[in-house]
Parts: sequence; structure tokens; C-alpha cells
Amino acid sequence: MVSEEEKIEFLKELVNIYSPSGKEEKVAKFLVESFESFGAKAYIDKVGNVIAEKKGKGNKILLAGHMDTVEGIIPVRIENNYLWGRGSVDAKGPLAALFFAFIESKANLIFASLVDEEGFSKGAKNLNVPKPDFIIIGEPSGFDGVTIAYKGSLTMKFVEKVEKFHGSLNSKGAAEKLIEKWLKISRNFGEGFDKPSGRILRFEAYERDFDFYGEMIVNIRTPIGYEPPIEGEILDFVPAYEVSIKSPLVRAFIRAIRKGGAKPRLKKKSGTADMNILAPKFGVDAVAYGPGDSKLDHTPYERLNLEEYLKAIEVLKAALEEIKILQPPKD
Repeated sequence: MVSEEEKIEFLKELVNIYSPSGKEEKVAKFLVESFESFGAKAYIDKVGNVIAEKKGKGNKILLAGHMDTVEGIIPVRIENNYLWGRGSVDAKGPLAALFFAFIESKANLIFASLVDEEGFSKGAKNLNVPKPDFIIIGEPSGFDGVTIAYKGSLTMKFVEKVEKFHGSLNSKGAAEKLIEKWLKISRNFGEGFDKPSGRILRFEAYERDFDFYGEMIVNIRTPIGYEPPIEGEILDFVPAYEVSIKSPLVRAFIRAIRKGGAKPRLKKKSGTADMNILAPKFGVDAVAYGPGDSKLDHTPYERLNLEEYLKAIEVLKAALEEIKILQPPKD
């Protein structure tokens, strides 16, 4: 067994490696070397993911986290049993929990540390491993929570071109038409998992020769069954995903959290994760689990409670013991 001090030191080193999307190489090397130090083999695949496998009894379980973060450096430090640092919550804390669950469990496991989750999920989309029976995604849910649903993510580009007219005329230029388009798209936005929400990522309006031009890139977080607008160019679309609360995978986590002395919480999130890609890709049930408060994701206040981190590792190990003997849902 690995000591609590070693687990905390590993996490601190992991967080201390700055790895915004596209710059994950140093983290990947650190993970491979760490696996080797525990007597496990790991490799880096063609897109930069770190893969390790462990042969054990029962169902094959994929443990998938991501090693990239958003940009923004937060000095790494421990204060009042909290580890501060970019990625401590999203999602190196959950990734480290998966790492030690892999090391200490005797289940039949695949570990995948993925690149580009904060971008367009190149790592998840290009993951090439044997088909698992169940998937656990490393994302912050709190040690007593398990995430059963994520909204989808739709990124679109809209372009307008309008012939120039004199400023005294009451006419609509390219910018005004784009604003009208956004107001039309967003009029049905709302709070909650069943309503879309979104924001404008980029807006540009300019003149060239005899025309007014405008370009707008937007991101919409989409509920189950959302149909993209007909107009506009789809740059990326990952549909929403939800696993049934009756799934044996969900029930296994509920029991594991109770075993850890907490009351389980089932969560539906308005963000998007690699769970949205990997569950449909392999056609199996998936949940997301990991230590941390997701409200701190991407903020200057990102910090992880180390007691929660250590508890989450134990919950994962208990869940794996149950999952390896579950009967996978029939297609």
C-alpha cells in the first residue's frame, strides 16, 4: 500500500507541472515514470495520451482522466490542508485518485490520461484501447457525489456579409444581423440540465471594399436531444450524455460512498466532459467521479481538500471491487 504522504506528494508534483491544453508532454512523462516506479508499465500513444493496463479478474474497467488544464498559473502551495494550484480540482486531483486506485486495486483495469479535454477532446476522440465493460471518468464530483449526466457542447460559427450603405440609412449591417441571430438562438436558454445555455466566444465586425463583414463564434451547452441551428457552421458538437440511475455502475458507487461514511449525491452537470465522448464511443455505461468542488474549476481560487482526495481514493477502490463482478447491461 502507498502511504498517504506519498499520495499527497505525488499530487503536488502533478499539479506543479503546468500543462495547459497542447502542452501536456511533461505531465505525460511524469506519469509514465511514476507508473514505472510502482512496477507498472505505461506508454504514450500517438496523440499524447498515457495508457496503462492491469490484468485482473472480472469486468474490464476504463479509468479515464485528463492531464491538461485551462491557462492561468496559480502558485502551488498547501494551506490548511488544501492544495492550491491550477488543475488541482480540474482535473489532476481526480486523475491522481484514479492513478492510485489503479495501483492499489486488483481489478481488470485500463488507465488513460487524456490530452486536450479542455479543448476539443483530441485525446478521447482518438483513444484506442480494448473495449471496456464500464467507464469511470476522473472529474470533480466531491468525494460523496457521482456525476451521471453532462450537457453537450456545440461550437458554431456564423458569418454575415452586407453591401455597404450610408450611415444615415436605417438599415442593418453585418454586426446587427449577427446580434439578431444570437438573440434568436438564446431566447430559449435557461437554468437547469434540461435547458440550453451558452455564450459568445468571439465577435468581430469590420469593413472591406464595398461590404460590411461580421463573424461570430458561439458555444452552446446542450440538453439531451438538442438539434443545432440550421444556419451556421458547426465547428464541434459533442451531444449530452446521461446514464440511468438504475445502472449497476451507479448503484456500485452509491454503495461505495455509503461505505465511506457519506450520503451519496447524484449530479447532473451543465458542463461537458470526455464522458460524453467515451460512453457512446464504446457503447457502455459511464459515470464521472473524483474529489473537488467543481465550482472552483477554471477560477483563480482552485484548491483541493487533501482529506477529501484521500477519501476519494478509498471510495474508488471500494467501487472497483463491486464493479468487477457486476453484470454489464445488455445492449
